[in-house]
Amino acid sequence: MNIDHRVIALIDMDCFYVQVEQRLQPEFLGKPCGVSQYYTWKGGGLIAVNYEARDFGVKRGMRGEQAKELCPDFHIFHVQEVNGKANLNRYRDASADVFRVLNANFKLVEKASIDEAYIDLTEDVQKLKDKKLQLTINDFSTTHLAGCTTKIEDERIEILNKWLNDCQLDDEKRNYDLLLGAYLIEQIRKKIKDQTGFFCSAGIARNKILAKLCCGFNKPKKQTIFTQSDIDHIFDKTPVQKIQGLGGKAGERVVELFQVEYIGQLRKYSLDMLQTSMGEKDGCWLFNLIRGIETTPVNNRNLYKSISASKNFPGKTCLDTIDKIRTWCHHLAEDVFNRLEKDRAENKRRAKLLTVICTLATNETITRSCPINEYSIDRFANDTLRILKQYNKNSLTSNIFTPVIHHIGISAGKFLDNINTKSIADLFSKQTTKIETIISTENIINCQEEEEEEDDNEEDNNTEENILEKPTLPIQGDFFRKFQKSDEQTKIQLKSENKTTTSSSSITSFFSRYTSNENILNCSPNKIDDHYITCSKCHKSILIWNMPEHEDFHYAHELQIEENKTNSIIKSSKTIKRKNTNQTLDSFINKKSKI
Repeated sequence: MNIDHRVIALIDMDCFYVQVEQRLQPEFLGKPCGVSQYYTWKGGGLIAVNYEARDFGVKRGMRGEQAKELCPDFHIFHVQEVNGKANLNRYRDASADVFRVLNANFKLVEKASIDEAYIDLTEDVQKLKDKKLQLTINDFSTTHLAGCTTKIEDERIEILNKWLNDCQLDDEKRNYDLLLGAYLIEQIRKKIKDQTGFFCSAGIARNKILAKLCCGFNKPKKQTIFTQSDIDHIFDKTPVQKIQGLGGKAGERVVELFQVEYIGQLRKYSLDMLQTSMGEKDGCWLFNLIRGIETTPVNNRNLYKSISASKNFPGKTCLDTIDKIRTWCHHLAEDVFNRLEKDRAENKRRAKLLTVICTLATNETITRSCPINEYSIDRFANDTLRILKQYNKNSLTSNIFTPVIHHIGISAGKFLDNINTKSIADLFSKQTTKIETIISTENIINCQEEEEEEDDNEEDNNTEENILEKPTLPIQGDFFRKFQKSDEQTKIQLKSENKTTTSSSSITSFFSRYTSNENILNCSPNKIDDHYITCSKCHKSILIWNMPEHEDFHYAHELQIEENKTNSIIKSSKTIKRKNTNQTLDSFINKKSKI
């Protein structure tokens, strides 16, 4: 589809956490409210504030008591806690209600966060064109134009009505597509309100970045259209770091490098100048973006890319002992485990990578990963604790942990969509069962050989493809890679392997890579320190996060030995069978000769 005809919308729920609480307690509808996380010092920290409270100057991040000083009628909802950790399940469930409405009405919906969704309306708009609708201003009761900043309703109606008539009479600027997109979003926002009780805002534009930008122009309960003719005017007063993909250090670097404050000021730089300073890919991306061109697609993704749990431990609540860390590893692991089990039942997928993040008192942030071979609270907790222990500067026999920890997070990701994906033990359980049940009779041996062929075929179908999900960041070139955290730098790289047809068993084929010299070297590091633990079976020093996979190698090796024994039994049976057959024929011939 031509990018000039793309129509992309961003749906953003207004003060979502507050709305979820008000749906449960409707007596607080229309009143200034906020949501506080944890019953802590001075009323807790506010993580959400509705617009009624914002009119009094209350802002997110304030303490509850401070908010009540500004607004005496301010009501605080508190997030539920389980095991001392915030339980966000009610907000996740409410988010699922919203996405059910979106998915029932549109084909391409991308979950951007718990309260945001991108929708590609391009095909829907083209179908709507065939109906030749006669739209009026009454069809756009909450719609604004990005280039119109008036807050007076009569002025909004007058400006929008003129633009609407121009679009329907003369579509020279191709704004009619955006008009139809706005019509569809007006309808879906009403459906969301009717079916869930939640209000939302929206932005409609040619790409995701512009839709995201304009969505916040007229909050709450409104939507904004960003046309091509609005780009220069709006970009000339939009700070660089307000653009998605240019926040944080990446935006700071652009501001410093080109000595600009607003994104529109970059328009004076040529493509060659941008590419010389930023690299070919990122320079081209920024050159096009300044002119309103951005091609990142809306991916049909309604599920989280990862399931995580985290907890901050500021001040005196810091984790300074192994016992405290062990307790919180278990709490976080339990939270992730429960959500993974629910996700597996509902979405038929399994996570394959566990990532642990912690922040130390030295302000150092550590990120390490290890494979997930089974869903287990104890396994998650133990793997997390092993990773954290390597950063303890105290003696291994001491309970004191130094430097203290101020944040721990556990995240499970790299999902595979096949729920039948199994651990190594599950994958070869049929092979083990056969080994234990071999009976040396001719008929059963023949049946068993046929069954083994079927199992080999089934194993081929269930082999996991190690496909890495690429991040959806708009910037992926070398210039910005230095300033953005990349999952690829902190997670294990899974490599796809070409399957070769050999006469060896399925176990031998699957695990042949672990018997290579290269992997033997990887399992035997030259120096032994806190990064390694000793395998009880081979007594080699193994990296902590490689230990689960190493254990699977030993398991498979044992299965291989048993399978070789089985093959020997089968071959012996076949030899006996052939001898018996020969004896029978010889006897028959001898009898004939005697006659």
